[in-house]
Amino acid sequence: MKKFINDPDNVLEESVLGFLESYPNYVKKLKNARVLIRRSMPTFKKVIVISGGGSGHEPAFIGYIGKGLLDAVAVGEIFTAPPTDWIYKATKELDMGKGVIYLYGNYSGDLMNFKMARKLAEAEGINVEEVIANDDVASAPKSHIEKRRGIAGEVILWKIGGAAAEAGLSLKEVKEISEIA
Repeated sequence: MKKFINDPDNVLEESVLGFLESYPNYVKKLKNARVLIRRSMPTFKKVIVISGGGSGHEPAFIGYIGKGLLDAVAVGEIFTAPPTDWIYKATKELDMGKGVIYLYGNYSGDLMNFKMARKLAEAEGINVEEVIANDDVASAPKSHIEKRRGIAGEVILWKIGGAAAEAGLSLKEVKEISEIA
C-alpha cells in the first residue's frame, strides 16, 4: 500500500488538512488560498522564500516549509501549477520589505503563473526575484539546459536559498547564491 485515500474527489484537501493537523506548530494556511506558510516567522526582516507547484509529489513542496527553508508554498491541483493569485497573495502578505524570491521548477504552468504573480507584486512595489530549477538531465540535452525540468535539485535549491535568506542576506545575494545551487 502506498497511500490512504478516503475520497478520490477530495484527496488534495484532505492531504493539506492532514499535513496542517500533523504539524500545527510549524505550518498554517492562508485564508482563501491553498497556501501553507511557516507558522513562526523570524522577528527580524528577511527575504521571503516562496515555492510551489502541483500536488501529488508530497512531501514536496509542503514538507519543506520551515526555518532555513521555504517560508510559503502555493499548492496547485494534482500535477497542476498553483494559481497566480495564490502566489501573489503569499507574496503580498509575507513581504517584510526585504523582497521575495521565488524558487520553483521549470514547468510551463509554474513559469507562467509565478511570472504573472511577480508582475503583480512588482506593480505594488514589492521587489521579487526568481530562480528556476532545471536539473533534470533526462529532459533536455546539455546544449538546452534552459529547457530542462526541475526535479530533485529543487530541494537543494530550497535549502540553500532558504538558509541564505534566514542568514539575513539581501535579495540580490540570496538570488546569486541560489543560482549557484
